[in-house]
Amino acid sequence: MSIPISKRILKTTTNLPPCCLRIHPEDTSRIYIGTYKLETETGEKHGSLDYFKYDNENNDLKLIQSIPTNSAILDIKFNPKNSNQLISGHSDGCILIWKINEENIELDQTVVIDKDSCITSIFFNPNITNQLLITFTNGYSQIFDLINQSQNWLDNSHELECWTGSFGELGELTNVVYTGGDDSQLIAHDLRTSNSIWNLKRGHDAGIVSILSPNPNWNSSRGNYLYTGSYDDHLRIWDLRCIDSKNPNLIDGYIPKKLYEENLNGGVWRLIPSTIDNRMLSCCMYDGARIINNDSTTFKVDRYFKGDHESICYGGDWSFDGKFVATCSFYDHVVQIWSPNDTEKGLNNS
Repeated sequence: MSIPISKRILKTTTNLPPCCLRIHPEDTSRIYIGTYKLETETGEKHGSLDYFKYDNENNDLKLIQSIPTNSAILDIKFNPKNSNQLISGHSDGCILIWKINEENIELDQTVVIDKDSCITSIFFNPNITNQLLITFTNGYSQIFDLINQSQNWLDNSHELECWTGSFGELGELTNVVYTGGDDSQLIAHDLRTSNSIWNLKRGHDAGIVSILSPNPNWNSSRGNYLYTGSYDDHLRIWDLRCIDSKNPNLIDGYIPKKLYEENLNGGVWRLIPSTIDNRMLSCCMYDGARIINNDSTTFKVDRYFKGDHESICYGGDWSFDGKFVATCSFYDHVVQIWSPNDTEKGLNNS
């Protein structure tokens, strides 16, 4: 299938391998990157939180500040209720809480969550202020409160690494948390009880590494859908068996039905919803990134981008105005800014 290639705006590099990337939700000029470096001789993991400034008029991306960390960073997220706060998840089982502004970034607090495991991802609950979902390499996940620092471990764990998760965001689904693991299992947890609602053990041919739920600003008319990405290179849409799309409900023990799947030719590591429409960005590990347009019960790949991403494309984000996307790749230390709309000459025929 021929796919239009997105137009690159600029490229730069980081000092350490970039693992995750976020654009400030209110200022498109501020880009934050978490890095992850494994010292092969000693096994030591360390990283940095890097702050870049994007000048679109002069087509320049400049490193403003880089703060070294004693452990590697696997994920970073902005607090949706406080854009001056950024949280990073680390290889030593800690989260770091950062104060940020236009001038600099400053470490505010370090919280030890589980010193015996590595944090793989963090997600803010959009409906409950200061509540986080945290996932770990030991297969477990927990709900963490940033204010009182309480830890509520979810009873149902994965047999291998728990790579990712998502809060339900519509109707009764606001009481649901989804997690995906290296065991290829997708688990729906009910936050009001100690039991899982269901555990989808079949349907993915490799580990689940990304989950995306509809929300009030993204695909709200499809509240019964759940999107999952896997190491098996496939993006899938699942029907959650809602009673009513405006007030979705899960049925206990009723396994969701797969509506559609497509091979994206790379592990679907991240799914990031657009800030202005119903498209999504997929970071596809060994084959760059894609812009995906939802169409009823299916989806269509609208744009392809790789550029100089010759390594694993792990991190990416949309600018809040939807005018550009930034992505990063790991071993080659590459960061690129590109257009989700404008295209280069030629097509990708993968």
